[in-house]
Amino acid sequence: MTVLLALSAALFLTSQTPLELANKAETLIRAGHAPDAFPLLEQAANAPGATAESEDRIGFLLAVLGRSADALGHFQKSISLNADYAPAHYHLGAALFVAKDYSRGLPELQAAVKLTPTSFDYRYRLGCGYLEMGDFEKAAVELKQSAALDSTRPEAWSQLGLALRRRGDLVGAVDAYARAVKLKPQDDDLRNSYAAMLVQTRQAARALEESQKVLTRDGSTPAARINAHMNMGYAYLNTGEFEKSETAYRAAVALDPASPAAHYDLAIALKMKDQIEASQVEFQKAIDLDPTLAEAHYSLGIANWQLGDFAAAIAQMKAAIALRPAYAEAHYMLGITLKQNGDLDAAIPELKEAIRLDPTTPGPFNTLGQILRIKGDKAGSEEAFATGARLKKDKDAELMNNLEQGMRGGVFPKPLEGAK
Repeated sequence: MTVLLALSAALFLTSQTPLELANKAETLIRAGHAPDAFPLLEQAANAPGATAESEDRIGFLLAVLGRSADALGHFQKSISLNADYAPAHYHLGAALFVAKDYSRGLPELQAAVKLTPTSFDYRYRLGCGYLEMGDFEKAAVELKQSAALDSTRPEAWSQLGLALRRRGDLVGAVDAYARAVKLKPQDDDLRNSYAAMLVQTRQAARALEESQKVLTRDGSTPAARINAHMNMGYAYLNTGEFEKSETAYRAAVALDPASPAAHYDLAIALKMKDQIEASQVEFQKAIDLDPTLAEAHYSLGIANWQLGDFAAAIAQMKAAIALRPAYAEAHYMLGITLKQNGDLDAAIPELKEAIRLDPTTPGPFNTLGQILRIKGDKAGSEEAFATGARLKKDKDAELMNNLEQGMRGGVFPKPLEGAK
């Protein structure tokens, strides 16, 4: 009797369509019986009567179960059965993006949107895809569309805020993050991103208010609290309240002593208080924790230069350039320090490289002009001075190079974003 029942069950299963078998497998997965779903999916894949919908469903469930490679084949088969079946294009594109195969994944996501332009999911995933690829302009367009399709989805506003921020539209990013926070007020990461954008748009008071909400909310994670302290430190830097900035950054360091960003930003606050030796200690801690942090080498080099230790400053600038060859400010500072250390010949190529990387900053032209005048190159010197004078006249003082302002005791290089 048992054998007959088993045969009867087998015949019943084989008489079902692939989609029916896939649906049964999904029921098992949702009930927590994932291992039992595999035989059903295998039967579904081999059963006659495959359709675009059934192949897509099988592929989706295999992807959920971690069988991504197998899933791709079913998505492709689904499309071969019906090239206009949007869900298969969407699932195939999403799976390829997970595998970092952007060149193959992007056309599939684009096809899904073209076939069903009113789908929030399709628009949103395409926008996120562009964001992953670094095309922030197209990412912003698609994410705006997705938010318009469903304005109640905080993830759309959050990702739009990120795209706009990276595109340079800080005001738009603030609005997007504000909408995301309103929809999901318990999300501390969203609120911290919002606070960071408020600081960057010179709304320090509002940024401090948002950061304080994270710190006072029951259930906020240590990571969220660290970032809230970091945002507060940056806000206080922008308002010139360096004592409070130091306090905020020290709170971040206390929560995460292994964060190079927290030590680096603390060093900036100390530098702004003219505590150069103390800032050196913190910059060095940041470097010890993350030797690849070019900003820390550069900033430590400035601190060394300010204390007259040109040899140490040169070493740190060279370290920064080794990590980031296109670091214009580091080439400029290295050129200045080499000049002051008496090595004029070595200074010239560094200043020329700084000019090549950033031809809009007057400082390197002026320093180069000084060296050329000393070396007797009157024509070269006059040309460099003339260019420097023109740039200085054309360029608003507020937009001057961070390094130039830092050497005058003004704005120091921007703190790092977030605790690392």
